[in-house]
Amino acid sequence: MKKLLFVLAILTFLAAPGRIFAQEVNKFGIHILEPNEIRQAAELVNLPGGDWGWVTIALRVNDFNQKKWQNFFDDCRRLHIIPLVRLATENENESWRKPTTGDIDQFVVFLSSLNWPTKDQHIIVFNEPNHAKEWGGETNPAEYAHILDYAIDKFKKANKNFIILNAGFDLAADNSAGTMDVYRYWQIMNRAVPGVFDRLDAWSSHSYPNPDFAGKPTDQGRKSITGYRWEINILGSAFGLKKNLPVFITETGWPHQDNSKPKNQNPKPSNFLNQETITEYTKAAFEVWLADPKVQAVTPFVLNYHAAPLDAFSWLDQEGKDYPHCRAIREMRKPTWWPEQAESWEIEALDLPKFLPINSHYQGKITLKNTGQSIWGEKNFAFVSLSDFADNLVLPPGAKVEPGESYQFIFNITASKWPETASLKWEGLEEEATISFFNPSKLDSYQDNFWQKILALIKVWWYQKFPQEKINYQENTSTHD
Repeated sequence: MKKLLFVLAILTFLAAPGRIFAQEVNKFGIHILEPNEIRQAAELVNLPGGDWGWVTIALRVNDFNQKKWQNFFDDCRRLHIIPLVRLATENENESWRKPTTGDIDQFVVFLSSLNWPTKDQHIIVFNEPNHAKEWGGETNPAEYAHILDYAIDKFKKANKNFIILNAGFDLAADNSAGTMDVYRYWQIMNRAVPGVFDRLDAWSSHSYPNPDFAGKPTDQGRKSITGYRWEINILGSAFGLKKNLPVFITETGWPHQDNSKPKNQNPKPSNFLNQETITEYTKAAFEVWLADPKVQAVTPFVLNYHAAPLDAFSWLDQEGKDYPHCRAIREMRKPTWWPEQAESWEIEALDLPKFLPINSHYQGKITLKNTGQSIWGEKNFAFVSLSDFADNLVLPPGAKVEPGESYQFIFNITASKWPETASLKWEGLEEEATISFFNPSKLDSYQDNFWQKILALIKVWWYQKFPQEKINYQENTSTHD
């Protein structure tokens, strides 16, 4: 039988898109360093009572391991985590190598090859380029503007569902040999690529509590936990930003002292706060961010890190236990929501008889392969029958079908009370099958001509000899592992 493959792709709106401010999302998130930390992250940002929190994670250009990153995205899907993927190059001469357009091309190809857990696929285009060490040893705003512009073009051409965010900037940096004031940086960017900020889909902000990471949650302005408000205002008033960009705070947080040592023996800078104060400040900061409809997600830096000097930002201690501020956020109740996911499937096989006697019953089978982003069975999953002769296709309670897997639906067919040709069709499945219902007890009533009677006898013989003859839509009907 000739191989026929039917592919149907639809987008199911399970919830309002993430870019709609009115939608109450779970804003809780955390910055992680490695994919294997995803389970710890999910427990922090989704519990208790929440769903679909966030993680920020860096993908280096020398780490294009297909299995590793697809497993990470699959874990995000199962654990209900939305990844914010930050592009990174590689360390070179104690700095991050400058990215090239060739690097962008590789990122686009690799990230397009993965099955993401949600429809919106968030990309952060590098990190704090107003630091020389983040850009090959120099600050070059014009180069970053062109790379950002190129990345937007390439990612959007590959898939319009890529959501492009800028690199988060260091808002406390001044003009020095190793840094550049962010206002000056943006001036040069906008001169190099006019309107570049309006090309973004969302804004990535590093709203740290400065100065010296010791600011209060009640502070306002550029160097505070609400620094993103200053950024958006300046982008609009000075650089022509017209879009109402949602904000993702992809880095923030207070570094802490080591409470296990006396203050005069503590290796951390004296301006770092004690853990009791940080706990109080972190809870208060989240109350501010959660109340701001412009903020879409907050992923403080960092879940688990124990190398100086960034170990002071870690939310877990060296034994993997919560610091007090981590425990406080873990205990905060999280909202439940559901981001948009693409659903698609392939019909691998449809098993039906070609003929059925009137007033008879038959059990048909149809095998569908999940080629989308969602896990079938996490919500009610069914196709409604548009025929009076066949049941709905329903995934039974408890069954789960992940992307790449197949499932055989079994349904009942009830033949009509009189001879006719019936169409079988389900809502959402465009393919239509037909069955001929015949009356075997009245074969001698065919009087029109000899050939009509012969045809009826063949139908009876066929049904008796091959009662489970299949209508195959694909020669290989084996299911995916």
